Amino acid sequence: MDAEQNQTSPEVVTKAEKYLEKQPELESSEVSESASALYFEPDKKQTTVPEKQPMPEKTPEPLPLDEPLAENNIETAPEKMAELVPQAVKLSVQAAPEPVTQPESEDEVEADKQTDAEIAVKKVEAEKPVEAGAVMEEKLVEAEIVKEVESEKRAAGEADAVEQQKAEVVEQIPAPGTLSFAFLEHEQTKATLRTSRTLIILRGLPGSGKSLLARAIADSYQGLCTVCCADDHGVKPESPETSADGYKAFDDAVVACCSVGTSSQVIVVDDTNHTHDRLARLGEVAEQHRLVAMFLEPRTEWSRDLPQLAKRTQRGLEEAQIQAMKVPLEETSLPLFFGWFLLPGIQDKVRCTSMDFLKTLDTLEAFKKHLPDFTVEAEKEVDLEQYFQANGVLHCTTKFCDYGKAEGAKEYADKPAVKELYGSAFELSLSALFVTPRTVGARVSLSEDQLTLWPADAEEVVSVVPAAATLPAGSRAHITLGCAEGVEPQQTGFDLLEILALQQEGQEGELVEEMELGSLAYYGKGRWLLSLREPISTQACFSSLYGPKKADSTKKDGDKKKKQKCTIL
Repeated sequence: MDAEQNQTSPEVVTKAEKYLEKQPELESSEVSESASALYFEPDKKQTTVPEKQPMPEKTPEPLPLDEPLAENNIETAPEKMAELVPQAVKLSVQAAPEPVTQPESEDEVEADKQTDAEIAVKKVEAEKPVEAGAVMEEKLVEAEIVKEVESEKRAAGEADAVEQQKAEVVEQIPAPGTLSFAFLEHEQTKATLRTSRTLIILRGLPGSGKSLLARAIADSYQGLCTVCCADDHGVKPESPETSADGYKAFDDAVVACCSVGTSSQVIVVDDTNHTHDRLARLGEVAEQHRLVAMFLEPRTEWSRDLPQLAKRTQRGLEEAQIQAMKVPLEETSLPLFFGWFLLPGIQDKVRCTSMDFLKTLDTLEAFKKHLPDFTVEAEKEVDLEQYFQANGVLHCTTKFCDYGKAEGAKEYADKPAVKELYGSAFELSLSALFVTPRTVGARVSLSEDQLTLWPADAEEVVSVVPAAATLPAGSRAHITLGCAEGVEPQQTGFDLLEILALQQEGQEGELVEEMELGSLAYYGKGRWLLSLREPISTQACFSSLYGPKKADSTKKDGDKKKKQKCTIL
């Protein structure tokens, strides 16, 4: 078999000779290059042939690489060239030869040599690009690693931020009882507020929990509540002088929500509201748009704790900045007064009833008979509708506090019943209407539950009505419906106490007439009392009021000291 493989086929030799005849004569350099290409790799790889395989005698010796072939070599050795051509053809068509560990013939050994040589050349040629690619790949890998590390750091940072945020949220969850407000827990109150209109004014230092309370209110009155937040308008309560535009936009937004035609029954104002001017302004907005106003502070444990507030607020304020707001906040912690405020629809009903009574009264002959007791100008007719001026929201005052200046104001505000029932809805019973030369009002008969909000010393006005001290608790409860010119609203309560003191002394009064609403009696000195046959049931909300700031009544340089007037309506 080996002998057959080592001998060149005559047919192959003939084809090779014909091929050479067709080719033009080559220059020695070209022949040298061609020959070198044919024999370069086998010469270098000859050492890889196993020693135990002897080379056949007829194997042609490869030409040395550094000795170029001459033209006469090609012409004088046609047999060798003919023998090389088929080997070159064989190598060109052999794509991927299988590695042979033990060649069986010379041709197979030569083929293996050629294949190994080609692999070596390709390896050498690709060495530099591979190295460059490897460097680039290493850089890409390093960049990818850096990117992954940065991504992990960001993820870790985000995770820490999320955990911190969760911790802050947990910290902001108030202790039990912090959100225990009547308008959040009492179903009767919630039902009343859903059919009425209420302006809830939150006040408190930054970080005290106002926004948390606002969210709780919004959740409780879903679909009926609008929250107006000062932060949404760029208001900085710690720097009001730079927030003039923000406050204007904020107030405009509040007014828009309070306007008639809006669907919101409950409007929440989320701001510090730590100054008297802001509280009075918002109270005025509520009155102008016929809403009942409530003034609330968060009941969190840290609401006045400066270090805790500085830690919790998102404004990044220092303790000194918070302390600057704390001073005016504490000065306005107590309102002008507490009381029951009639809901807007009920106010209209009571006012109409009062006007009807006055229209009837000034047409009665009995009233005309006692007109000299009513006014010094007895010869003139009196139009009672014009005689009395009705201003402000109808309410029944429980405790006049004068922003904490009145005696017993703080003690009253700290009563458990006052804190628990603030914002609650009540039904007040109006049992009588009365008229004096000074005031017109309605008597309120308080229930046992309502008496828990009544001050124990309310009837102790010995200097004005000496006999009032012996009257039952709650006797002074009233609603001022109007005052004569120059008369303060607080006079209405004194006028009622005088009539009740006369009744207690046994004076039933002069029965004048049975009217449609009830029995009309005259108690002298222009005092008339209409005992209602059917008490008027009125819905009201227990709340408070902040009025306009009073000017200093003390003048300088020995001017006379004017008597301070009460602004209770």
